[in-house]
Amino acid sequence: MKLRNILIAAATVGFMFASMDRTDVVGYSEGDYYDMMSFPHKVAGENVAWTSGTNFTAVWTDNGTTWGFSGGDADELANMRWSNGTYSLALGLAMTSGTAASGSDAEVAGDTTFDLGFGMNVAGWDVGFGMSTVENSAMTINARGKCNFWAFDTVTFSYEAGGSDDAAWITGGGAAAYSNIDVGMYGVQDWGASTGMFGLGFSSTDTGPTQWTTGDGGWSKLGDGATLINTNFSVESTLTDWCDLRIGYSKTFNMGPEAGEDESFDSYSAGLGFNYGSVQLDMTLEAGALDNMMGNPLYYLNGRSDIDDVTGDAEALAASWTLSYSW
Repeated sequence: MKLRNILIAAATVGFMFASMDRTDVVGYSEGDYYDMMSFPHKVAGENVAWTSGTNFTAVWTDNGTTWGFSGGDADELANMRWSNGTYSLALGLAMTSGTAASGSDAEVAGDTTFDLGFGMNVAGWDVGFGMSTVENSAMTINARGKCNFWAFDTVTFSYEAGGSDDAAWITGGGAAAYSNIDVGMYGVQDWGASTGMFGLGFSSTDTGPTQWTTGDGGWSKLGDGATLINTNFSVESTLTDWCDLRIGYSKTFNMGPEAGEDESFDSYSAGLGFNYGSVQLDMTLEAGALDNMMGNPLYYLNGRSDIDDVTGDAEALAASWTLSYSW
């Protein structure tokens, strides 16, 4: 099925089946089942199950009520979703036993933690809230509404605050508190066999000295706080009725870089989607995999891949994948 036909169907039934391995590349989640991760009420009306190899999620609707269950983590006791079509709750419960800390005989006490998500539509805006009792975990608020401005049809807002062990590792101290505010707009355009997205946004960060990773595995450094302008672009093109190619690119500009900070940094990603009717496989390609495929396509068409110069093993084509089933 061509992508433009999928989008028409999505407008009719309220969703289409895709995963994080699609939405991370194309840059938006609206219309996909993975939208429920930011806006829990978007779970309503869906019948889908998916796995990424180490976990699973199943969501279905019965008599107007939607239920969902997830699992996979060793300490996960329950992880469920519920929606009545107007608002939705996502609840998680995890329990860890007491274990010895690395390199020490001291016993670490067990812990019980909770996750909570809530979502609903407010005055035409999708609103989602999430929090956890896990130490240093983030509290998030997401909002999304429609607009009609220039090349944009959607406006988004997100706020996140928490503590970061990664920031602590870089600074050499305890967990560093951080907060991020993102305001953006994006537009989705139908170009026949392809669909394009262009986005423009503003970010204000208060992270403590930290570093951000980019899509090619590199790092870019920001200081105690930064004001950023973000642009992103993606194209999803139908190669055949059963295969889509996705390419995404984003660039971030630091509006007031201090000494030692990067003025800008970018990331590039690519992925493939295979549609087998009720079954769909989405994969995010390894950094550089698309370059290698385009540089030597016949090599890959014959089932081969590049060889790692260090290990001598065949390099993986996919960095991650998600297998979905809909009914």
